[in-house]
Amino acid sequence: MEKRHLLLFVAIAISFFLVNLFFEHQTEEQRKEWNEIQQAKNIKKIKKLEDEITLHSAKAVDLPLVEIYADSGNQEFLTMGILDENTVLTLSWDTHPPQKIYAKPFHSSKPSQEYYVMYEPKSLGGPLLYRQGLPGPLLIGTLPDFGKYDLQIVSLFPTHKDKPYFITVGDYTDSHLTVPIEELKKKKSELAKQEPLLPERLLQDGIILYKTAKGYLPVAIYDHQTLTAKYLEDMSDLPTQVVANQVKTPQVEQGTEEKYYVLENEYQQLVFSNVGAALAEINLPFLSKTNKLSVVRQIEFDRDMVENHPYNDHFPAHPYSTPSQQPQGPYVEHIEGKLGGYYPLLRRDLIEKRNRKSVKIEPRFYALNIVSEYPEVAELVFQVKHFDKNSIVFEAEQPHRTITKTYSIASENTGAPYTINVTIKIEGDARGLWLTTGVPEVEWISGGPAPNLKYRITRHGKAEVDTIDLPQDAITNTSIYPDWICNSNGFLGMILNPATEIDPGFRARFIPGTIVPSRLVQIDQEYDRFKAQDLPGYLMLMPLKSTGGIMKFQFFAGPFADDILKAVDKFYSNSETGYNPDFIAAQTFHGWFAFISEPFADFLFILMKFFQQLTGSWALSIILLTIALRLMLYPLNAWSMKSMARMQQIAPEVTAIQEKNKKDPKKAQIEIMNLYRERGVNPMTGCLPLLIQMPFLIGMFDLLKSTFELRGAGFIPGWIDNLTAPDVLFSWKTPIFFIGNQFHLLPILLGVVMFFQQRMMSTLPKDPNLWTDQQRQQRTMGSMMTVVFTVMFYNFPSGLNIYWLSSMLLGVLQQWWTQKNIAKMKPTKKT
Repeated sequence: MEKRHLLLFVAIAISFFLVNLFFEHQTEEQRKEWNEIQQAKNIKKIKKLEDEITLHSAKAVDLPLVEIYADSGNQEFLTMGILDENTVLTLSWDTHPPQKIYAKPFHSSKPSQEYYVMYEPKSLGGPLLYRQGLPGPLLIGTLPDFGKYDLQIVSLFPTHKDKPYFITVGDYTDSHLTVPIEELKKKKSELAKQEPLLPERLLQDGIILYKTAKGYLPVAIYDHQTLTAKYLEDMSDLPTQVVANQVKTPQVEQGTEEKYYVLENEYQQLVFSNVGAALAEINLPFLSKTNKLSVVRQIEFDRDMVENHPYNDHFPAHPYSTPSQQPQGPYVEHIEGKLGGYYPLLRRDLIEKRNRKSVKIEPRFYALNIVSEYPEVAELVFQVKHFDKNSIVFEAEQPHRTITKTYSIASENTGAPYTINVTIKIEGDARGLWLTTGVPEVEWISGGPAPNLKYRITRHGKAEVDTIDLPQDAITNTSIYPDWICNSNGFLGMILNPATEIDPGFRARFIPGTIVPSRLVQIDQEYDRFKAQDLPGYLMLMPLKSTGGIMKFQFFAGPFADDILKAVDKFYSNSETGYNPDFIAAQTFHGWFAFISEPFADFLFILMKFFQQLTGSWALSIILLTIALRLMLYPLNAWSMKSMARMQQIAPEVTAIQEKNKKDPKKAQIEIMNLYRERGVNPMTGCLPLLIQMPFLIGMFDLLKSTFELRGAGFIPGWIDNLTAPDVLFSWKTPIFFIGNQFHLLPILLGVVMFFQQRMMSTLPKDPNLWTDQQRQQRTMGSMMTVVFTVMFYNFPSGLNIYWLSSMLLGVLQQWWTQKNIAKMKPTKKT
């Protein structure tokens, strides 16, 4: 082998070795980095688990711990135990335990008391009972079959006075006990520095305690060998010494009467149920001579319910109580609510007649109810602790927690209308609890419901409002801290705003309309005008703080009107901190082309508000708006109409050219275009004004679907009663396909005006015999368009028909004026 070949081979080998060494180093660095990341994640995970264990583990001072001594001078320490009135429970640490002991509360200066053995187990580690006086039962706790609870495990260390116990928390879920063994083992290295013997005995047998309304009670003995619990109530050799604690979770049982309590002001009638201490109804009074503060107007559906379905139009829907007029006096009982006069913001119980089944709304769908994965939580029966004209306080006691809910409203206009202040206090286990918004009633907007779900979040100091895609089942997000969540029906809705810290996330659920039906299913029910399955609802939820304590919320339940939402924002804003709840962002702009139409709609609404302040009528403001737009577009429209008039003047010449060149259409087209150029006309100018008006038309259409102020605003009583709904001249019983059971006159008038306008703008010769086939097709298409527009606008909001009809009438007037002025003008050649 030549020397140069050998050198090349060595160089290649060295190169491969260096490259391999480099990649091995890179791989090792990546592996090391990955291991460090995983180790950091594990440390973070362990730290989180340790924090949770520490958080949920009870302190010794909270437990009924006692120190047990062999002598009255408290010199010879024996072990620890649990005290229940006159009985001490401990674990046998000796085959021959003493017959008499002295016990005193842990870390207490009180003198010890004498206790005599009452029960001895057959083996070490079993329950050992001592008692003062005559033998008696030991009160123990009982665990429900279903649910999630914290259990305190107290490991006992006999004769070890410096560290006589160790407390940790066990998770009890649906009858299964889980102890964080691995997490406890992680603590050994830390504990070993303080006490070398303790880590070896860290997971010893212990007594399991359960927090009840009567304090912590023993429920079981923990066996550290099998990692299981031996329940005291199951020990057959303790039948007479043990009495189970019979504290039960109050729930709705068959035959239990659900009671309702009402708070009311100028803006809301709030109907609270004792089941869940939640809002079964939120009823908004109509604007009237006696209540001028309300902004909610009566619409067709409200009148129909009063007239044809009065049994479903009482507010409240059930017998109810109001606070006493006298301090400490009895509640005032009411057998029946008022007929009509309110808008039901929430879907309520549906009372059916004839062969249909009535529907009772389940408490889990109430507003401001506390729910969890366990259905019984939503059906807790609360007791009323306080009730006056401005507030109501509920309280429910479970074995493992106590819930107190306080609601308050303003009796006068304080600047935050339609709001409720909510305070929730949870003592005990608060994990897995969610607060509901309720299911809004349906608003029929432009031929369909318009539910909308939103949440607001602050990222990097900037607020964002996101719309949630309507779920088919349920969606849960636990990675963000929303500022508020919103559940609306388009014009009205609820905003749940936490004023104190809660857990992250939100949840949105699909609710079938057959389970929580809308009141609309009652209207024309014999013809199935509104089907329950076609009107689903949506429920939004916010998590409560898993550590419990006091949580405060602001709950807005009312119309999404500009002035109302701005007033609420102003009331809750804080100029010092810069806080603004920004409820105004909960408004929803509906429309397929909202990204195009919204700027036009905003501009139109500004003008409409200005004209409404001048006239006091939203309908007149639409007409004045139309006039204003026509004036702004007058030069363009005039130019277009003049061009169209000139087109009419040269129409005979165009017809002559077409007849002359029947066999050569291309030549005819060239000559016609030359003629247009000579006379200074443009056949496309007739379409330009329509194209320019289309964004305003779409903007007005979307504005009427999105602006609460126009809901229920009338024009001509008995005909145009709601600008956001079609006009109704008269109606009948049996519906007709597409037309329904109502006759809408405005779209018919619109079609007539459109037909007349087309005839005025036509450039065809007056003598039909002179029309070409193309011109006949043009006339036919124009007539068809008139019919299409009439059909399309038939079920559109009356406000949109007023706008378009006014615009076309003004267009006809302008065209007449233009044609009159140029009637004597002769077409001139363009120089």
